[in-house]
Amino acid sequence: MLPVKRLEEITRLLERQGSVDVNDLSARLGVTPKTIRQDLAKLEEMGLLERVHGGAVLKQTGNNSIYPIQERKRHNLAEKDRIGRAALKYVEERDTIILDGGSTTMALARLLGEKPLVAITNDMLIAMELMNKENITLYLTGGKLRREGVFTLLGREAERIVKRYHANKLFLGVTALDFRQGLMVLSEDEAGIKRAMIESAKQVICLVDYSKFHKLAFTSFATFKDIHILITDARIPEEDRAFLRDQGITLEVV
Repeated sequence: MLPVKRLEEITRLLERQGSVDVNDLSARLGVTPKTIRQDLAKLEEMGLLERVHGGAVLKQTGNNSIYPIQERKRHNLAEKDRIGRAALKYVEERDTIILDGGSTTMALARLLGEKPLVAITNDMLIAMELMNKENITLYLTGGKLRREGVFTLLGREAERIVKRYHANKLFLGVTALDFRQGLMVLSEDEAGIKRAMIESAKQVICLVDYSKFHKLAFTSFATFKDIHILITDARIPEEDRAFLRDQGITLEVV
């Protein structure tokens, strides 16, 4: 089993059971107890669990979920709105755009509709936002539905469909952004569809509020060299701005 798949399975068990045991995980996942302890250490570093003797327990955050997606959606709303408005000016008449799933890309989707364009998305909530906007020719990727507070379409079928298109721009979201690990998400399926989107777009515009900077998730899907433009909010300090510019990224702060 791939390391990222182990992390996904461990977190699913934690959500279901509230705790996990090193020896039980070792037997279930077919790896050594040492490997399991390393996995738990990584998840602890990410703030998702607390290690105890012989295992780990779900970190108490007040929402009883290791993936507090709905909670995150309620945070940084003003910043996400400003990022969405800043992204709108990059949308040109008759563009073909890919809208990645997420609450920040949703902020952009709500503003679309005046200009005729083609929009491709794997996010069913974004599709519902766009479905009655007559200027937008809308395509959904298909694929396996992910729930857990979001309704995105993932998997090999979604990736194959995305790769059939050639988009002018991709508006990309992330779960976490780390200056060593790059752009990160919480599952290999998410990573796969985002890689396919990047491959299919001429220009990649990353929409990310600053709360996601210097955080870790399970797996990387892109480096900073894959990003052309990054839009974030004014909480970003000067040293982070300098780092991103040194990577050749056009940085926009709102």
